[in-house]
Amino acid sequence: MSEILDIPYAIEQAGGNPELAKELFTMLLNDLPVLRDKVNQAFADSDSQALWDHTHKIYGSTAYCGVPALREAARRLEGAIKQQAEDLTTEIETLNQAIVELLESGAAALERDW
Repeated sequence: MSEILDIPYAIEQAGGNPELAKELFTMLLNDLPVLRDKVNQAFADSDSQALWDHTHKIYGSTAYCGVPALREAARRLEGAIKQQAEDLTTEIETLNQAIVELLESGAAALERDW
């Protein structure tokens, strides 16, 4: 799996502003538990439109946060949904794993100097 957090990239994406990068990362961390639950519920309900919507929101949220593993997991799930793959279990598990790892390491990352 890709790197969990790339702080230099996050700062670059935030126009060189470390405070903004941290703020965007904090917003992502705050949103992830709800988004994860929505993705998992849509998957359980076989609601492909809701699954796409929530996965796309996660993917979009990663654009400026320097979270390559989560971004890649969301991109792969989006691709599988687009291709109407019969079994999305692997992609869902990978996305969940990336979210868990990010949530577990996120608070410590916010304590560091950016």
